[in-house]
Amino acid sequence: MHLSLKAATVTASLIGATAFAIAPAGASPAQATTKTASAAAFSCHVYNTSGSELNVRSGAGTTYSVIGTIAAKGKLPCGSLGEGSVNRQRYKACGITSTEWMTVRINGHDGWVAVTCVALGV
Repeated sequence: MHLSLKAATVTASLIGATAFAIAPAGASPAQATTKTASAAAFSCHVYNTSGSELNVRSGAGTTYSVIGTIAAKGKLPCGSLGEGSVNRQRYKACGITSTEWMTVRINGHDGWVAVTCVALGV
């Protein structure tokens, strides 16, 4: 499932919600954590689902330099720039071809990872 953090925040604000629940799939309502519907209150992490170390790049494309890595099954906070693509440049990662990238925070800066190798969570 592909989830855009920007879309979730916009949707919550468009329907006039002041709060929403975030919980793992299959969790009971009692396990949900209530968060306000603002981007500042939303705690987001990007989880490496690739099964191996994942490169974090300085831009949204394979031609950008590697500025760090996410360990297998590791996580980093979501970046401030959301998702993007570079000139529709196609890449193949984690067995899937895509053009989409997602930002993560690493060493105080935004870096980019292949969307096909990560999952969003709290």
